[in-house]
Amino acid sequence: MQFSSLFAALIMAVVVDSAMVQFSTGLNCQSFSETYQGSCNFCSDPPGDWSSVLFSGIDSSNRVTVHNQNGCTSASQVGQGYGPACWNQGATKLRSAWVACPGQKLTDNQTFVADGAAIVDESQ
Repeated sequence: MQFSSLFAALIMAVVVDSAMVQFSTGLNCQSFSETYQGSCNFCSDPPGDWSSVLFSGIDSSNRVTVHNQNGCTSASQVGQGYGPACWNQGATKLRSAWVACPGQKLTDNQTFVADGAAIVDESQ
């Protein structure tokens, strides 16, 4: 009996700590048509065009980005922030969204560094 209670508690801990990304065809994250869950460092890339994206299940140390093309590329990024929030489209519809692990920043060459780590510019 104790083992099943411990197992249930572990399952709940994993579920509670998972990031959720929800896509809506309307502005202001009203109703959702697509939902993605993961821990971190994942791209949510649903088919179609979206008017808003809601990030939840994360804290203020998770960097999030929204993109106007599929695949969460740096060239398609149209917004970046930290923590849970609703993002509305600008002039173009949203197509994908990224959730980074806590404390990670993306460099120009698509590699991750921890907050406070040195970023060396090797382009010169």
